[in-house]
Amino acid sequence: MRLFPLHILVKDLSFMVLYWTIMKYNLTGESYLPQSLKSLPNPAGSSIVENICAALYYNLIPLAFSVVVYYPIVLSVRKLLGLSSRSVLITGIILSLTTPMLYFIFSNFKHNNYYMRTAELIAWTLTSALSISTYYLLNKNRLTPAQTY
Repeated sequence: MRLFPLHILVKDLSFMVLYWTIMKYNLTGESYLPQSLKSLPNPAGSSIVENICAALYYNLIPLAFSVVVYYPIVLSVRKLLGLSSRSVLITGIILSLTTPMLYFIFSNFKHNNYYMRTAELIAWTLTSALSISTYYLLNKNRLTPAQTY
């Protein structure tokens, strides 16, 4: 858990960075909506550093929320299931679900039409896989060989 800030950054920033990258290179054949272009002038010409900085700005609340709920989730799952590879995986899944749930709550439990559906689905899928994998890889070295069942 020493590297928990890295996992928080990966899980909270990767959605927007991946979404903007998908849209920048037009990987899904979708184009930016007018309201998107109003908020982000020249998104097709933005660099990865600009995307990360914008994701940091737009995700200040999810980042703060993640910092607050991170340890209670980790400790409660560890208390319920002990320390095993299964509990590490379950913890990673639960932590990874906090960001999409927060987005869903902020949009009043409706789909946000700000994002294009295909690019959004791909970005959320990749974000979940990346977040769970990052959490597992950062925490698997804490397990002893007897705990990896």
